[in-house]
Parts: sequence; structure tokens; C-alpha cells
Amino acid sequence: MMTQTMSISHSIAEQMERASWIRRMFEIGIQLRKERGAANVFDFSLGNPDMEPPAAVIAALRRVVAENQPHSHGYMPNAGFPAVRAAIAGRLAERTAIPFTGDDIIMTNGAAGAINTVLKAVLDPGDEVIVLNPYFPEYRFYIENHGGRVTPVETGADFQPDIARIAAAITPRTKALILNSPNNPTGVVYSAEVLRALDRIIPEPVLIISDEPYRPLTFDGLTPPETLPLLRRAVLAWSWSKAMAIPGERIGYLAIPPRCRKPRNCATACTFANRILGYINAPAIWQQVVAHAPERP
Repeated sequence: MMTQTMSISHSIAEQMERASWIRRMFEIGIQLRKERGAANVFDFSLGNPDMEPPAAVIAALRRVVAENQPHSHGYMPNAGFPAVRAAIAGRLAERTAIPFTGDDIIMTNGAAGAINTVLKAVLDPGDEVIVLNPYFPEYRFYIENHGGRVTPVETGADFQPDIARIAAAITPRTKALILNSPNNPTGVVYSAEVLRALDRIIPEPVLIISDEPYRPLTFDGLTPPETLPLLRRAVLAWSWSKAMAIPGERIGYLAIPPRCRKPRNCATACTFANRILGYINAPAIWQQVVAHAPERP
């Protein structure tokens, strides 16, 4: 019998080759744990939590499932359940002193879903997105997925953003900058002073995408500065993956501050992008869970 192979695109083949080393490390880690015991192998390849979800998260999950509210498993507005978005907006407004409403929140499949949603909504082919070296490797694929071009910019010796280098990298084709603090992979927390300096050099129409899944994971009394009050042209990509130790559940949100230029247009475009990328909406059960569970369980 003659067999046929399915052809894949050149771009995906190249991306797979560049990305394969991370997954290979992860798979080797699984094999080594089987051979040598889980206590003897420390796998730092992926951001998998070492602990199980907190009891408060599991309790909220049980409560949501037991209540089994009518239509809780069906279609919903693509941006998510209105009541959940309103609850998240209230927490965010209290935290940032920015008057968020539910209309400013789009529930997403984690921070990765939020970033891909906003990139899909704002990028035209050939538009440039600045990333700060060293950066989370998946950013390159997210950007290229939507026709964008990656513009890497070196950070300073302390891994803080180098404002002069960022300013020099901005061109007429620059559409966005991805900011990640606390940072993966360096662990650095960007200072309020650096964020204010960054705000001063970001021109219209460049959008800052602030990716903050590690915000709750800081130690020694350190509290990261709130980015949204300091950056006038920023949106927030949030995930509960790390804070609640649930990366496999894929739940987060995209927050578009009302002071952004034409925020309703941006929110509408991102909601549409969320739909056509195939996410449709964030998982219904986990939307309800994060609305019920404590913000810092």
C-alpha cells in the first residue's frame, strides 16, 4: 500500500526546529524521573508548578461544579461571562485606581491567549514588535504567527530595560512592545522609575503589552509596581497559571484600560480576534472558579 505524507508549511517547519530544544528537555526530564526517581531530577525546562493548586482554588472548583448553574456550560459572549468580567474589573480597579468596567476585560485562554489575541488585532504583515533580551522564546512565534517581525533589544547589565536602546529601535513600522515583569527567564522586576522612563519614549501608535503571569510570585517582601498606572499606552495580559498552579487549565484575561485611545474599538477587535483564532471563549468553568477563588489563594 502506498503511503502519503502531509506537507507542512516552511514557516512552521522552521519554527518547530527552533522550538524543539525546550520540549526535548521537558521530555528528557520525564524519562529521567522514571529512571532515577522524581526526587532526584529537577526539571527547569517549562514553567510547571512544583506544588498542587491551593485548597481555596479546589474548593472554588468544587463549589462551581456542585452549583451547576443553568447554561454554565454553553455558549456565552466571546469576551466571557459578563458577571465574571465585572468581578475581575472591580478587583483591577481597586488595585490600580483605574476605573475599569467589565467592558474593559476579555477572558482568555491564559496570558498566551491574551497576547495572541491582541497581536492578531493590531498587527499588519511586516509590522514590528520589540522584545527585550533575554525573552520568553514563545514571543517570537506569537509575533510571527500574525505576520509580525521580531525586533530584539538588549537590556542593561542588570537586565532592566535600556530606555535609550528601546527608543533607538522604534521605527515607523513598530506596532507593539512586549513587557514581562517579573521577567521570564531572568526573574528581574522592572522598577517604577524605569517604567516611567519607558512611558515617556513610547509614541503613538505603539502599544505596550504587559505580560504579568509571575506578578504574584515575588519574595523577600518585594512588591512589583503596578504597570498600568505608569504606562499610558499599555494593556495587561494576565494568567492564573502560576499564581494558582493551574497552567493546564488555560485561564486568564486581557485588560484594556479605558484611557487607551479608542478602547472600545480595541476591545471589539480583540474579542473578534479571540473568536476567529479558535479560542471562541475562555473555559466556562474556570471563568467561574477565578471569579470565586481568592485573588491570592
